[in-house]
Amino acid sequence: MGINSQGVAYNFGQLGSGFSDEAAEVTPPTGKVIVAITFLEATVLSTLVADTDDPNNSYFSHTTAVAGNGGGAAETDGATSFPAGLTIYGRWKSFTPPTSTTGGVIFYFGY
Repeated sequence: MGINSQGVAYNFGQLGSGFSDEAAEVTPPTGKVIVAITFLEATVLSTLVADTDDPNNSYFSHTTAVAGNGGGAAETDGATSFPAGLTIYGRWKSFTPPTSTTGGVIFYFGY
C-alpha cells in the first residue's frame, strides 16, 4: 500500500519548474530550493550553489561536498560535464548554465 506523503511530493518538484537555455543565474522562488536539474544536452555548469541551511542534509556543489555524502565524495567544478538526459537531485540555491547552450536545462522546485 502506498503512503500519501506531502513531504515526498513537495521535495521532488511538484512545486513548480522552469526552463533555461541562457547563461544567466537561475534561482528558485522565495522559500523554495531547486531539487532537480535535467540536462537536455551535455552541459558544464558555470556555477552550482548548494543549499547548506540544514546541516543534516548531504549536498554537493562547485565548492564543496559534505562528509554525509559518504567516503570519497567530491565537489563538482567547471570541468564536470553532465550528459544529455541526466537528472541530478539535491538541494541548490542557484546554478548558472554555460554561455553556449542550445538544448538548455529544466529545473524543479521543492522545499
